[in-house]
Amino acid sequence: MIVRTGITSFYGRNKLPEFPFAAFKSMAYACAIPCGYSITRLLERGVTPNFHTAKLEGPERSVDLLGHSTFPIFAFAEPREEYSCELTFRDAPTIASVLIQLFPHVTIATLEELSRPIAKTDLDQLDRAEIGQVKYWKPHNIGELAFNWWD
Repeated sequence: MIVRTGITSFYGRNKLPEFPFAAFKSMAYACAIPCGYSITRLLERGVTPNFHTAKLEGPERSVDLLGHSTFPIFAFAEPREEYSCELTFRDAPTIASVLIQLFPHVTIATLEELSRPIAKTDLDQLDRAEIGQVKYWKPHNIGELAFNWWD
């Protein structure tokens, strides 16, 4: 379960934790190389989006590895154009398996979880500031809630 206070990267009470870009970058390389991928683009989170991205290019297929900037949560998406705000989530079981083996403390968000509609029990996990953002941005699923371009 990836939904928790701070998952939107908005939080009204205290400073949010941080999943630093340097840690994301080293983890991305650690899992890409043994899986036969090269990293052709690394993007650090900014004001938006609230996640880091590594484009992994493989012999048959490429994938974007997303790392939430608040928590060590990873997701996979179809490669996107540099300025696109559209994410098409997918699973990448081989890379996910290597990530978990090397870094057992991380969470892998699956396509099933990211595609799930937001329920009231999910909203109950969020801070008041996050609820305000959800009302404004109107995400349709957990993926849009957790990996977003909200400002």
